[in-house]
Amino acid sequence: MREARRQDDLDRQWLGDATRNRPSFAEAEILDREGVPACHTWKVPAGEVPPHLSGAQALRRWQAGACAICSARPERLLVDHCHRTGLIRGLLCTSCNTAEGLGSAPAFAAYREHPPAVMLGVEEEYGSPWDGFAASVANVSERNAAHVDAAEALFGDIVGRFRISQGDS
Repeated sequence: MREARRQDDLDRQWLGDATRNRPSFAEAEILDREGVPACHTWKVPAGEVPPHLSGAQALRRWQAGACAICSARPERLLVDHCHRTGLIRGLLCTSCNTAEGLGSAPAFAAYREHPPAVMLGVEEEYGSPWDGFAASVANVSERNAAHVDAAEALFGDIVGRFRISQGDS
């Protein structure tokens, strides 16, 4: 019990006021139009992430239930990761997680270029019960790159035909 309190105190000390004065969902919409994800306006905690926190735990504490792109506060956030490297980038609401994978909007590009994990200086592999938690980054990267390539091959033609049919109308 005492150890848990000590860790909570370390978390609070590390976070300080970094979770205060964040943009609302409406303010984040304006930022999005300017190509800025909400997380790029957040204060980054000073100092090192407490050693008892994993990268994902540090993100959860710092994001404090807010989506890194739109500032929405859904019941749960999804762990977003890079499919090429296998590394966690940040926590997103379902809408932003879906749109980020499909979108090339400036806010998504800025998020991918400088995600919350980079902002905090944490690096953690994405893992799930389906693909294994202990896979090496090299194996995850190779597998994820193959999945991305397969998806692009599978859906690339469909997207291309959709764009052509939209332009014909």
